[in-house]
Amino acid sequence: MIPMFEQAAEMNRAYMANMLKGVDAAVAYSTKASAFGVKAVNDFAASTAADLHALAAVKTPQDLVPLRAKQMEEKAEWATTTGRQALDMMSAAQTEAMQFAEAQAADAAKSFTANIDKLAKSAPQGVPGAEYAMSAMKAGVETSMAAFETVAKATKEGVEYAGTQVKAAAKAPKRK
Repeated sequence: MIPMFEQAAEMNRAYMANMLKGVDAAVAYSTKASAFGVKAVNDFAASTAADLHALAAVKTPQDLVPLRAKQMEEKAEWATTTGRQALDMMSAAQTEAMQFAEAQAADAAKSFTANIDKLAKSAPQGVPGAEYAMSAMKAGVETSMAAFETVAKATKEGVEYAGTQVKAAAKAPKRK
């Protein structure tokens, strides 16, 4: 094979390996999220069935009001707890995804720049504008990485702010 094509093939292999890591992480998260969703639905269904049995056992109308109040409080607590668990899971997944994306982007930029240098060295000499084209590609990658870092930083700050707000809400006293 021509060295330039071998380098391009190696870049593609590395890219595919990184993509497969991302796919594996996404499958693992979706499996965890699905199991969480199924458990939440089953818990809710069991609780609702218990509520219906309790309602069916009510003998006087006066017993109905405190029973419904208790059931509504239990449902509100369940919803709050389940919501917090879901938010924690999503927050952890987002943090993991951001770390993965940052690492992949940094590796890709380094690899791309190194491969551009290799391609430039193995490119036919004397082609007008080839050096400028390679320099422009490198500059484009560096600019893209700077933009990605800015967006990643802003996203991370937003996630941290949302997390502090959720934690503050979780610590808020319960209404009676």
